[in-house]
Amino acid sequence: MADDRIELFVGLIETIDAPGAVDACRRLLSVDERIRADRFMFERHRRQYIFAHAMLRLALSQAAPNVAPTDWSFGAGRYGRPFVAAPATSTALHFSLSHADGCVACVVSGHETVGVDVETVSRRVAPLSTALRFFAPEEVETLRGLPEPAAIERFFDYWTLKEAYLKARGFGLNLPLDAFAMQVSREAIEISFKPDIADDPHAWRFSLCSPSHRLAIADGSRAHGGLPITRNSWPFQEAAE
Repeated sequence: MADDRIELFVGLIETIDAPGAVDACRRLLSVDERIRADRFMFERHRRQYIFAHAMLRLALSQAAPNVAPTDWSFGAGRYGRPFVAAPATSTALHFSLSHADGCVACVVSGHETVGVDVETVSRRVAPLSTALRFFAPEEVETLRGLPEPAAIERFFDYWTLKEAYLKARGFGLNLPLDAFAMQVSREAIEISFKPDIADDPHAWRFSLCSPSHRLAIADGSRAHGGLPITRNSWPFQEAAE
């Protein structure tokens, strides 16, 4: 199902945190995941972690129905990117997972170079001072030319797009955020790189949406026009039953 498209799953905590939901989702997790969940100091962070990792397992099992959500196991790559370690499936499955206060999201695809990032849009952020520390010069200049409300919106466009790209490449934060720049317009979202970065800007397609948070998807599949994106509802009913 996911070999020729990107399957996107999004869940807002306020709509999915029904009575018994967190316990049902916790039962889907591995022992190590439960231990990590229990280490969170704040209850809201613990629940968010549980919902996010249960969502991932349910999403993978939707793509591979012969595998139970509890049967997935994961490893980590050179820069910490998680991947499906077992079981083997007829079509290799790749994923990216993200969560922010109040929202969890993941993408599943047969193509490895996909990434998702979701962030809470905070009106308290100082977009220019943060951009000066982390962003490329052309992004800083764009933010300078915008009034504050628009600058905040564009700041979170940049931030989520950059994070989605890094996740798709599997770099984590090992590639500085100012090594590449995003260009966002009504017509297109594009990326450019410093000369020493070995990547092709034409290989990438990006998407932005706002399901109450800012969410960005990076697609490096090189599929003509980009892979189609299917948005799925929170696959919770299976976990709750």
